[in-house]
Amino acid sequence: MTRAWVIGAGLWSGILWAQLDTVRVHSANIVCQTCRRTIIRGLSTQKGIRHVEVDVPQKTIQVVYRPDKTNPDRIRQAIARLGYDADHVPRDPAAFERLPACCKRPEAH
Repeated sequence: MTRAWVIGAGLWSGILWAQLDTVRVHSANIVCQTCRRTIIRGLSTQKGIRHVEVDVPQKTIQVVYRPDKTNPDRIRQAIARLGYDADHVPRDPAAFERLPACCKRPEAH
């Protein structure tokens, strides 16, 4: 996990300091670019998440987030609700069934 500081303009033109952390999650069932897009879109709407990168060949998801808004366990749960394994958190079976057929194939394509 890495940490960074971001400076932004506050409501009254003051300075707002927001601490950012990064977590890397392994997901064995990422197999295609559709998986990548699904995860990025799904996580980008979650509170506190600032940036998402998915490496399909490495089967990893890197998430930059605000620790005052979310945490790695919530991020893993959000990934699982999208239908993907997230480290030790198993995917939601119903969400997995709703994924496109290409995302359910065990081999990369």
